[in-house]
Amino acid sequence: MKTISGFTAVLCLLVLFAIPVFAQQESDSPYDIINGRHQDFGDFEELASGPMPWVRDRTFVPDYRAMHLEQVKRYESFLAKYPESPLKAEALFMLAMLYLGVEGQDVHMFRQRLFVCQGVALEQRNQQKLDICQMQFMLSIASAGGAADPTYQRLGRQVLKGLVEKYPHARRYIMIKPGAGGFRFDEEEIGAIALYVLAQGMIPGDRLSYYQTIIQEFKIRPELRREMQNRLGIQ
Repeated sequence: MKTISGFTAVLCLLVLFAIPVFAQQESDSPYDIINGRHQDFGDFEELASGPMPWVRDRTFVPDYRAMHLEQVKRYESFLAKYPESPLKAEALFMLAMLYLGVEGQDVHMFRQRLFVCQGVALEQRNQQKLDICQMQFMLSIASAGGAADPTYQRLGRQVLKGLVEKYPHARRYIMIKPGAGGFRFDEEEIGAIALYVLAQGMIPGDRLSYYQTIIQEFKIRPELRREMQNRLGIQ
């Protein structure tokens, strides 16, 4: 009898210690529900609703290129952690928009010069010089071929084209009020907004062709639909 009781006690201990082990293995999944929400949804909402990383140089001039690249890393980490998430298409779209916003390597240097130039003009209270500073900055951007980094422009467009091919009718997951928890799936489709963004860099004829495709085949927010219909002369 003592033997049976001893065996039972050992078995109980094994069960008690085994349960937390198995529970821990279960919770290791990145798609677990935590505090009533799927982990990937919570992480995405925190990422999408949070501020951009703030990066400045020693002169306190914001480095927008570095800020965008830091945010790019965050979205790339999300996609690597949740490759099967239902939010993958939305995360890819956000990543594409970040790629398109990356400034060229020389732009920060131009902005530093602008900062110094404006500082001198303000100290002298010279409005004309202040205007000249801004004009010189814009001319520097133009001489560099624009503010955007061409490599990241290509990456962004590649991601957008991939979204049209692989996730054309995936619904957007948008923020309707600030903060995590303020998101919902929308009627607008990823393929529609991806095509709309791609169309902005095209010649007028091709842009209108894209607008026609969006209107006929996709769902997009009413204000963009009206804008495209007006451009196409559709009542």
